[in-house]
Amino acid sequence: MLRYMIESNGTVLDQLDKFILSTLRTSKEPITTYELAKIAKVSWSTVNSRCYKLKSVGKIKGKTETSPMGLRKKKIWWLNEK
Repeated sequence: MLRYMIESNGTVLDQLDKFILSTLRTSKEPITTYELAKIAKVSWSTVNSRCYKLKSVGKIKGKTETSPMGLRKKKIWWLNEK
């Protein structure tokens, strides 16, 4: 059974959303989508879509970083401190 919570603004957050927020809250620096997926033991695409959802409701922020050689891009996420 999947548990979820409804925020005052109507946003529905489930256990994975809360886990992502908790992980970002305890991290000292931004975390990549890949790292979050590995920690949560779910697919990269699941975490990526959840992070974009959390970004759209203002819970987290993210940006794309490119490696010095320009070969790889990665998305990093952090809490939106208000």
